[in-house]
Amino acid sequence: MMRMFFGLDLAGADKLAIDTWRNKMLPPLTQPVSTANLHITLAFLGEVPSSHYESVFMAARQVCGQAFDLHINQTGYWSKPKVYWIGPASIPDELLDLARQLRSQLAYQGLSTDPRPYQPHISLFRKLRENPPAPLCEPDMQLSFKSFCLFESHSSSSGVNYRVLEQWPLTVAGSVRERLARGELD
Repeated sequence: MMRMFFGLDLAGADKLAIDTWRNKMLPPLTQPVSTANLHITLAFLGEVPSSHYESVFMAARQVCGQAFDLHINQTGYWSKPKVYWIGPASIPDELLDLARQLRSQLAYQGLSTDPRPYQPHISLFRKLRENPPAPLCEPDMQLSFKSFCLFESHSSSSGVNYRVLEQWPLTVAGSVRERLARGELD
């Protein structure tokens, strides 16, 4: 049995930029999410028995998503899970389509996911009793995604760690000439 989720792994530089923003713009708060664990969830699976692993991988192989940029420019707090987060005010169609395809393929494989509407976000703090004060200024970060990942969530005495189990590429839109001009092809 393994606890799994599909998500977008952030580049190391982006994780550090978010951590710097968090430390400068917010007061010290309890239960910060580890910088190494910053990510955007696409589809949460929960505990998956080993007999279903192949179905999880099969679902991911059926997804055909496009690379995209994401502008992180708002903060939020969800009182029930007690999570303070940052995310996009506007969600790109490519991201919505990727999350929709994953959920659809997982359902086709007989695997269930969270039925709530998809809300991309990066959790910064967990288990906060109340909404923290507004940041000194809102985040303003541009992130680029060219792949999606299957993560394992592993709990230990030192906390939770997320490990990438597999990664799948997202296609880049545009003609070969446009992609060469952007330096995306060798």
